[in-house]
Amino acid sequence: MKTLIRTFIVAMWLIFSTVAVALTHSTPKVGILILAHGGSNSWNEHVEAAVAPIRSDFPVEIAYGMALPRTIQQGINNLENNGVDKIIVVPLFISSHSFIIRQTEYLLGKRNELADPPIVMDHSGGHGGHGTSGHHGSQHGASDQHHSAGSGHKPELLPLQFKSEIIMTTPLDNHPLVASMLYDRIQELSERPAQETVVIVGHGPNPEDDNRKWVKAMESLADQIREKQKTAGTQSKFIFTTTVRDDADEAIYEQARENLRNMVHQAGKQGDVIVVPLLLSKGGVEKGIVKRLEGLTYKWSGKTLLPDSKITEFIRVSIDQALHSKL
Repeated sequence: MKTLIRTFIVAMWLIFSTVAVALTHSTPKVGILILAHGGSNSWNEHVEAAVAPIRSDFPVEIAYGMALPRTIQQGINNLENNGVDKIIVVPLFISSHSFIIRQTEYLLGKRNELADPPIVMDHSGGHGGHGTSGHHGSQHGASDQHHSAGSGHKPELLPLQFKSEIIMTTPLDNHPLVASMLYDRIQELSERPAQETVVIVGHGPNPEDDNRKWVKAMESLADQIREKQKTAGTQSKFIFTTTVRDDADEAIYEQARENLRNMVHQAGKQGDVIVVPLLLSKGGVEKGIVKRLEGLTYKWSGKTLLPDSKITEFIRVSIDQALHSKL
């Protein structure tokens, strides 16, 4: 009997030891790489604050810049040096429909080739990303921090070096948490919903096809806001969406400017107007919106998505989805 018990104990010990070894070898160490535009110290601090709670659960690195190989590679290196062998990349960008996301996908091996001319734009040094007024699209080529195939300097971009499994999640797009944040911004300014027109304003990309998709996602956000308002019994008269396209050619920039002004002007004839920016953090674009609307009457707080704990929640949700699905 004693021999039988000893045999059983040894057998169980071997089973548990085998399982423990298997788990040790099969469970990867997960790290998180946050991608963000980057800007002033204040802009970056808001991102840092949103990411801070995640650090208690995972090793985290933040790579600032617009698909900037240097900062993304450094973030990957830091995580791998920390023993990470599975990296979840979370882009804190407003839209999937831009060269930034496509170039990042290429750098991370998610695309076989570049979809756009290579661009290296460094906003990681703590300066403001976009100007506060005027049209700045033509200034990009003059900066030694921005090089594209059309600026006389043709950088050769190659996929980055990494040993880890890379999972890239999607940007903010039309996520319900974004709709919830915009709803909150509207509610803070709303007094007579039935007589108010809401105009949601985003930065927007240069290419027309990207812009159409960007605005389509914004319209989805507007639909979600309408549903929230319907449930709360506080529906706005209208909700419109548009982009300012700061970096586009002069003609496109001016067309976007006039479109925004006309939208606010016409809505103002029928009641109050609430203008809400769809931007991650304050960095200058919001001031450009105000400048475009000089002389018009509307309600405006200038509040961007950050600071808001729902951005932290968005990061957590993105990580959870990546861990429990094959992207």
